[in-house]
Amino acid sequence: MAVGPGFFLSCFKFSLDLKMMRGNSQNRDTISIWIVEDDREYRRTLAYLLDSVSDMQCAEIFYAYEEVQAKVESAEPWTPPGVVLMDIHLPGISGIDGVSHLKQRLPGVPIVMLTHFDGADVIFRALCAGASGYLLKDTPLDETVAAVRAAYHGGTFMPAPVARKVLHFFTQQQPASDYGLTAREKEILRLMGEGLLQKQIAEVLFLSPYTVNNHIRHIYQKLHVNSGIEAVSKAFREKLI
Repeated sequence: MAVGPGFFLSCFKFSLDLKMMRGNSQNRDTISIWIVEDDREYRRTLAYLLDSVSDMQCAEIFYAYEEVQAKVESAEPWTPPGVVLMDIHLPGISGIDGVSHLKQRLPGVPIVMLTHFDGADVIFRALCAGASGYLLKDTPLDETVAAVRAAYHGGTFMPAPVARKVLHFFTQQQPASDYGLTAREKEILRLMGEGLLQKQIAEVLFLSPYTVNNHIRHIYQKLHVNSGIEAVSKAFREKLI
């Protein structure tokens, strides 16, 4: 699918800003980036421009997720990326399925989806699969750079139109799943919602702190969250407890 003119028109302005970006990022760590994208012109342009930013390096470019899978499953030594930018509509294995698989292999690596404007259900599925952000392919390059940096440092980025659509979709959903939480996990999640610390939860439930920590780790995995605050917030919002 062809990329809209907004992306390529932004390239000219972005190139004029590169000098300023270099000056502002001298003290930043270099962010290694993998791009997974089947649109040849788009991926080459995106890789070239990201390489032009001093704190970024496009380390690998893949046409399809199967190439990524071969890479991460290879016996040859390889270095994990700092951020992955992945098209959601890839040939063969889709970007959504690719996110699920790659998060198992590289759980600490943020993955930002690249696509044209999709329905809220597609966005929701990508986020639930483990994506850390969502970028339209017409997003100006300065915002793309900001999104990569945000993802690398543990944040998220979504354009305002996408964020509004996701928020509306969430508010329309009825709690249709308990995410496979066990009774014990729900009990621990409820105690977390009451403000108890892990040690206190262990004392209340007559469990070891190690066991409680394992349960909480499983809760995070099932709810696709990274902190207790996120877990409790999601549990209240979706009436899980």
